[in-house]
Amino acid sequence: MKNKLVLILFGFIISLTSFAQSNKSQTFKVYGNCDMCKSAIESALKKKDGVISKKWNMKEKTLSITYDQTKINIKQIAQKVADAGYDNEFASASDQKYNNLHQCCKYKRPVKK
Repeated sequence: MKNKLVLILFGFIISLTSFAQSNKSQTFKVYGNCDMCKSAIESALKKKDGVISKKWNMKEKTLSITYDQTKINIKQIAQKVADAGYDNEFASASDQKYNNLHQCCKYKRPVKK
């Protein structure tokens, strides 16, 4: 009985460790201005896609995320944000998406390289 319990606990610990290894946290630049931007940026990222947590900092203009690397990567996350109209460190919003933003959300766009 003790051996079974030890094996179950060991299996549980191994599964937790492997789960934690697939998660990654990262912070990157995302342009925006206001609370509406915050809502739109964060809403563009869904748990079903592998995003575990997200928080956009208006003052710093940075998005801090934790995501499951087996489901999504940083470039895909950045593209989802750009598709919502927000330029970022890894992807640029289309002119059409940017132009569709509310007037207060139209940030000064970075110069494209």
